[in-house]
Amino acid sequence: MTQAPVEDMELVTVPKSERSQLEFILDESFEGLYLWHSRRTLHNIELVRALRSSGRFLGLSMVKMVAEGSGYVYYVAVPLQSRRKGLGGKLLDDALAHFDELHASEVFASVGEDNVESNALFSSRGFERTNRAEIAKRHGQIRTINMYREMMVVYGEILLRKELRPDVPTL
Repeated sequence: MTQAPVEDMELVTVPKSERSQLEFILDESFEGLYLWHSRRTLHNIELVRALRSSGRFLGLSMVKMVAEGSGYVYYVAVPLQSRRKGLGGKLLDDALAHFDELHASEVFASVGEDNVESNALFSSRGFERTNRAEIAKRHGQIRTINMYREMMVVYGEILLRKELRPDVPTL
């Protein structure tokens, strides 16, 4: 399969009515609980962005604000035949630009501790490991509990954080 030229690629917002076309990406990217949750999220989340080339979808991201000033990247997924071409980075950069436009001061993501590719992707964009205690210091216990509930961080995942606006208080 040949790679589409970069100039042929476009980032699009996918309306709920068209999101079933993206399920194959999730089927190739996840299994078990992650597959179930990613499919459910795909059809319910407010914003899904996708890379498209010649009418074919090459990857997707699902993002949401989880608290005032705090964004969350639920998923970045690229089908097997399109991996290792920088598409995940393009999708993550697009997600960060979206949160920047919303004036978010920070963005979170969670990844499996053993997911080498995802950890490398988020690390390449300046995300760093964090934990519940560090978030509670910034936001307080109640807000942290509510954020964790929205993010659905599960056992075996590490939480990552990228500060977008260091001079803006997150409370």
